[in-house]
Amino acid sequence: MIFITGDTHGDIDYKKLLALKEKNLSYDDFLIICGDAGICWSPQLFQYHLDLYNDIGCTIIFIDGNHENFNMLNQCPLVEYLGALMHQIDKHIFHVLRGEIMTIKDKTFLCIGGAVSIDKMYRTPYVSWWPEEEITYHDIDNALNNLEKIDNKVDFVITHCCDTSTVLRVFGFRRDVCTDQLMFIDKVVDYKHWFFGHYHFDREINDKKTCLYQNIVELV
Repeated sequence: MIFITGDTHGDIDYKKLLALKEKNLSYDDFLIICGDAGICWSPQLFQYHLDLYNDIGCTIIFIDGNHENFNMLNQCPLVEYLGALMHQIDKHIFHVLRGEIMTIKDKTFLCIGGAVSIDKMYRTPYVSWWPEEEITYHDIDNALNNLEKIDNKVDFVITHCCDTSTVLRVFGFRRDVCTDQLMFIDKVVDYKHWFFGHYHFDREINDKKTCLYQNIVELV
């Protein structure tokens, strides 16, 4: 089985995952978190978070959000898993890099983490905020290069924030460098469904886009 959900923020929004423990999952089952997993946030809480997430009993893959400790993420070993480059956080916990395309149970996923923290002026650089949170042109180039190999077609798109068009039309929020960077997806990518987190809403945008927060969607 493949499940997908929104932000978990370490132990703050973890309780929703307890429902998965009742399903008797194995490591052949997958949970995808659309950024702000918060597993790598504080060195002091790292083992505690590992224990929490390992207790679910499945393989966990997350993209980065804006609330991640990028110093911790980048210290983890880089591996190729499911056809994509990832940081291996623990034996069954992985962070997939931006622009990578992973394949799980014959389903392809374009993964692009990153978002802008609207509260970064109140945070401390390299303690509670990292400039690496922003999506770069390099990230998009990596996505485009990987997409070209498969004729720009994937089953699912996984991001943290969403594109500017959706931000303005649906949420009424301001555009930023990251939402602008994601505008290429609707123009270039042939996808079946796009899931994202970040906005702390559970909302079906249309028949091809879903914002996730507390809800857990079973894909396969």
